[in-house]
Amino acid sequence: MHEFAPEASDSETRDRATLPPTTGIRRYIIEKVVGAGAMGIVYKAQDRVLGRTVAIKTIRKELISKGSDYAGYLERFFQEARIFGSLAHPNIVALYDIGETDEGLPFLAMEYIPDVSLGELDRRLSLDQVMWLLAQLASAIDYAHSRDVLHRDIKPSNILLSEGDEAKIVDFGVAKLLGTEFTRSQTRFGTPGYMSPEQVLGKDLTRRTDLFSLAVVAFELLSGRKPFPGEDVHAVLYKIVHTDPILPSGLEATGLSETKWKEVFARALAKEPKRRYPSASELVSELVELCPGSWLGGLLSEGSAATAPKISQREANGTLTLYAPGSPRSPRAKLADRTLKSKTTD
Repeated sequence: MHEFAPEASDSETRDRATLPPTTGIRRYIIEKVVGAGAMGIVYKAQDRVLGRTVAIKTIRKELISKGSDYAGYLERFFQEARIFGSLAHPNIVALYDIGETDEGLPFLAMEYIPDVSLGELDRRLSLDQVMWLLAQLASAIDYAHSRDVLHRDIKPSNILLSEGDEAKIVDFGVAKLLGTEFTRSQTRFGTPGYMSPEQVLGKDLTRRTDLFSLAVVAFELLSGRKPFPGEDVHAVLYKIVHTDPILPSGLEATGLSETKWKEVFARALAKEPKRRYPSASELVSELVELCPGSWLGGLLSEGSAATAPKISQREANGTLTLYAPGSPRSPRAKLADRTLKSKTTD
């Protein structure tokens, strides 16, 4: 069985407006529905105790009537909670609380991000904004991987973008811990268009599965095109497994190097995982060379323009630091850092 996570349809968008609030989570005041999918609903709510805005995620009530399947839904929900709760990174939405509603449904209380997802963005990002966004995503993904967590569904609608172009990865509902077996046999999780070849084929997944999905997001952000376009899901999945990504037209006109584009995405979207970049930060460091006019590219020191900076892990104060490539005398020459703005939620 294939279990995909499709992008929101028109019916799902209408569903968000018509779903009634869940009854009773005593600590929280439910305000409105902000997201809905096949398994869960996300509400905006107020924490009565701490006086802050949160996002409440719970399972749909109607799933209880589906008999034995409900046990599977519960298992996935608590798997998400366990994985989610093990992560703490500025570019991953934070988990605050877990409990049950008055109806006996499990819920997660999470950090609320009031702005839109990358998939809903109605403005075009500049090259430097794209590169800054990708640098944040790389830091978050590499952190999750360091905790043996695979997200398995990196896509624009799972990336929230708020003030100061701060990115937050959300939805660990299909995430997996490396070295564990959780997915039911013959079940494939992911979103067509952003899945890796090994996801499509049901093979073992590694960290480089998420890196393939990140590369698809980067390709789309930089070119406005999907690397594997198709008229339907089957056509897209076939191309992911069997064909090379398209070469978008007009790259040079937008300040991108066509030669470097071919080089980077041939590796980033390679069919064989072992041919891809070993980390998200290394992938984004290579992408810097595509856009020499971006603020990241402009940080390169004279005489080293052919070498991209390295991206450090995020510091506790919310600063992402870039370092020049190492040398015997200066192994970590600091190039620049950029601190994200904080924002008070609604």
